[in-house]
Amino acid sequence: MGEIQKLEECHIPAVASLYLKVFRKRSGAAGSDLQGYFREVFLQNPWRDDSIASLVYSHKGKIVGFVGVIPRSMTFHGRPIRVAVVTQLMADTEEYRGFPGLELLERLFQGEQDCSYTDGATEAAYTIWTAAGARAAQLYSLEWTRVLRHSRYLRALVEHGGNARIGLMARAASPVCAFADAVLSKLPFRAVSPPASEYRSDPAGADELLDCISEIGWKDALAPAYERESFGWLLAQATTARRHGDLRAATVRDGRGIRAGWYVYWAKRGGISNVLQIGAKGRHFDGVFRALLRDAWDQGVIAVRGQAIPRYLSTMTLRHATFRHVGHGVLIHSRDPKILACVLQGEAALSRLDGEWWLRFAVEEWR
Repeated sequence: MGEIQKLEECHIPAVASLYLKVFRKRSGAAGSDLQGYFREVFLQNPWRDDSIASLVYSHKGKIVGFVGVIPRSMTFHGRPIRVAVVTQLMADTEEYRGFPGLELLERLFQGEQDCSYTDGATEAAYTIWTAAGARAAQLYSLEWTRVLRHSRYLRALVEHGGNARIGLMARAASPVCAFADAVLSKLPFRAVSPPASEYRSDPAGADELLDCISEIGWKDALAPAYERESFGWLLAQATTARRHGDLRAATVRDGRGIRAGWYVYWAKRGGISNVLQIGAKGRHFDGVFRALLRDAWDQGVIAVRGQAIPRYLSTMTLRHATFRHVGHGVLIHSRDPKILACVLQGEAALSRLDGEWWLRFAVEEWR
C-alpha cells in the first residue's frame, strides 16, 4: 500500500515528470513550463480550497500516482454547492503494480465537495471511475458537429485517418476542395449554404460576458456560479490554449437589439472549432446558435463541434448538427442522489468551460 497526500509545492517536479512519462511516453525531468503550468492550475487557481485538493500517491518515497482537482462553485436549485472538477488522473504502472488511480479516486470521493465530475474521460478512466462508484452521464457524453464547409471537412477526415499516403493525397486536393465548397455555398440548400441569422454577435471581454450571463441566467437546476475575478482568470487561461484556435467570446442580440444569449468558442481557420459554452434566454437558443455558426463561417472554420446540451438536441438537429457518442466523456460522482439524478437526466448546465476542456495539458508540446 502507498501513501496518499495533498498536492504541495514540493511535489510539482515529480508530478510533472510523471505526466510526461504516462501521457507523452517520455522519460526524464519535466521542463519549467510544464512544472509552472501544474503549479498555476492546481496550486494557484482562484478557487483553491485545501478541503478539496489534488492528491498524490507515493510508494517507497516515490510519487507513482496523481489526480488533479480544480474546485468550482455551482448552484443546485439556487443553493450554493462545491464541485470538484477532476483531471489528469495518472499512475506509473511500471513502478507500482497496485491500483493507485482507484485509491486516489476513492479518497477524493470522500471529500467535502457535493459532487465530482470530469468531461474528458477515456475508456481507461471510465473503468476506474465506475469502479470507485461514479456514473457515466450519457447525455452529456454526446458530441455535436455542424459542418460548414463540407468538401474541406471530408478532406480533413481523410487526411487524419491514419494512412500517410492517403493523407498526403488529401492535402494535395485542398484547392479542389476549396473550389467545391465555393460551388456548394451557392446552392439553395440550408445544409450547405452559409449560415444566416438576424441576430447580431458583439465580441465581449470577460466583464461584459459575465454581465450578460448574470442578466440572462440559467434555466437548469444545476448551474455554474461565476465571480468576476475567477471568471476573468478562466477566460484568460482559455485564451492561452492557442493550438485550439483564437478564443472568441460574444454576446448576442436579437433583431430588436435585446440581449438574447452568448457563446464562447475557439475559432480555428481552416480547421474544426470547439465550442466551450452557449447560453440563451428562453426561446432564443436557435437564434444564438445560428449567430455562432455565422461567426464561425466568417472566421473560415470548416466545422464546429461541442458538448451536447440535452434540452436543445432537437433544435440543433433542425440546424443540421449531427451527434455521436464519443465514449464515456462525462463522468460524475455524488453522495447526493438528487444531484446525481439531475445530471443523469440532462437537467444541468454543464459546459466545457466548467470542466477540463479549457486546460492546455493535451494540446501543448511540453518538454
